Amino acid sequence: KAAMLMLLAALAAALGLAAGAQWDPTIDPACCAYPERDPRDFNWPYSHLLYAEVVPDVVGAFVALTELELEYPDGARVSYGEHIAPAAAANTPRVRFDLEPDRDGSSLHTLIAVDPDVPFRDTPTERERILWLVYDIPGNVTASGRTLVPYAPPAPISCDEADNLCLPEHRITFLLFEQSVGPLHLEPEDDAMGARFSGSARRGEIRFKTRDFGARHSLGLPLAVNFFETAAAAGADDGNGGGRKDEL
Repeated sequence: KAAMLMLLAALAAALGLAAGAQWDPTIDPACCAYPERDPRDFNWPYSHLLYAEVVPDVVGAFVALTELELEYPDGARVSYGEHIAPAAAANTPRVRFDLEPDRDGSSLHTLIAVDPDVPFRDTPTERERILWLVYDIPGNVTASGRTLVPYAPPAPISCDEADNLCLPEHRITFLLFEQSVGPLHLEPEDDAMGARFSGSARRGEIRFKTRDFGARHSLGLPLAVNFFETAAAAGADDGNGGGRKDEL
């Protein structure tokens, strides 16, 4: 029984639940519609990942051990579902995360960015589209890692005007993993993917699964996940005539 109580206490601490924590009655019950943060939500930001179904669409349940911060050159920050226009995400973001207390610059990490909603969230027939993959990141210096897939901005397309059920939002998801087994030894399929993206390959032509890549390289559960939502601008000419075709 004592061991069970200790386990429950550890789980509560991991989820950010303070002993005796209560809802703040001074906060308007109608406050904080998604993706705003509700200060009474002690499970934030994990609750946002569940609400947006990043968990389980991209990754399974996990406990975050650090926070993954990303900021684009024009100042747009990735923040758990908040909207960023495609044009504001055109260039490679700056990445920041803190190391765990028992880790240093000798620890290695992998950063992956995917779009699981191609061509649309309700019909993700092209899930997942790989947008960025950096591995063997020493400590938390992402710029010193090895790039397998160079950064590519999201490229959402417009829904057909006649399709009232189309969901145009794309959940651009960033995942940070620790390489507990040391440097990654790329498999032939990894090399082939990297070689194609170094040329003129269209990203929709290659299927990618974060879970498969993680399993192949024993990455385990992610240390942190963050995401933003984006969609084609109203009236944007994406070359698809508003239809459901992925021409990237």
